[in-house]
Amino acid sequence: MPQHFINLQNNTFCRTLFLIIAFKKVVNKASFMLKINLDNAIKELKKMKAKRILLQIPEGLKVKSDSIISQIEKEGFDVITSMDPCFGACDVKVNEAKLMQCNAVLHLGHNAFVESTEKIVYEPMHYYLKNFNKIMEKLYLYLKERNISRIGFVTTAQFLDYVGEAKNFFEKKGISLLTKEGVRVVEAQVLGCNYSAVPTEETIIYFGDGLFHPLGIHFATQKKVIIVDPINDEIRELGKEKDTFLRKRILMIEKAKEAKHLGILVTTKMGQNRITIAEKIKKELEKKGKNARIYSMDYIEQSKLLGTKEEAYISTACPRIAIDDFVSYKKPIINAFEVRYLLGESYDNYKIDLYY
Repeated sequence: MPQHFINLQNNTFCRTLFLIIAFKKVVNKASFMLKINLDNAIKELKKMKAKRILLQIPEGLKVKSDSIISQIEKEGFDVITSMDPCFGACDVKVNEAKLMQCNAVLHLGHNAFVESTEKIVYEPMHYYLKNFNKIMEKLYLYLKERNISRIGFVTTAQFLDYVGEAKNFFEKKGISLLTKEGVRVVEAQVLGCNYSAVPTEETIIYFGDGLFHPLGIHFATQKKVIIVDPINDEIRELGKEKDTFLRKRILMIEKAKEAKHLGILVTTKMGQNRITIAEKIKKELEKKGKNARIYSMDYIEQSKLLGTKEEAYISTACPRIAIDDFVSYKKPIINAFEVRYLLGESYDNYKIDLYY
């Protein structure tokens, strides 16, 4: 076993590592194991001749921060650990690194996403699945029963190691499994704000857990989505959740339509900052007789908006803020791509942006 290899097995906290906003559920703890290999990251940092490192650790891994920091320090690096929440590959603390006089950022948990001239080393983490072959056999029978012979395949960062194995499995079974490279994502990878790697096949396999990504895939592409959840050992088609999701979004947009004063929220996170979009939305709203103001912050949250007279909010940052965290807001909150419906476009064409 390599010196910088850590296995975190049977821990519920592993479930939160790749989420932009916390999403918790009961999982089959015996089915997976999280792997962290720091060898490549350390090699890259040495190539960069970095000395002081700003370390970013996902929330679920902070209980192991002492072990991780110690391993990096043993290689001769000074380490400063950022304790702010990390919301994904879009949330890289370059400015914090400069303030802390660090000459490189080590970002654990995600693949490269943001474009930057700064020294950033991304070290993704992957799951080892004990039940992979079992769930592939289960999926094969599911597809065979429904006479499906061609599928598109997508997954999230922690399961990317299994894309090749899935291709080989289905090739032997006579089923065409297609993948696609996306914009700023690797082959077969989807993010909460990026579905550009979804293939053109009519049936898409989402290999992962949770509903946020399958819903995003469907509403970005209008494809049929089959959820293959290796953590909970489940296979099912995305169904009534689509209608429930759409009803909630329409209700939120209709409430926002009634607002005369709207706040447009912009984050300073380098991978989520969309000030140009915010300015465009402001002009569009003002043409419709609305009053719109732009508010900036790093971490977008309701408490920072106290005292403003806005009656609704438009988030230009991570789409999960308005979709998963709307209950935290006292006023309606919608996403930037939903402004077109606020301005009158038919809900018959409701669609999520393919990528931000």
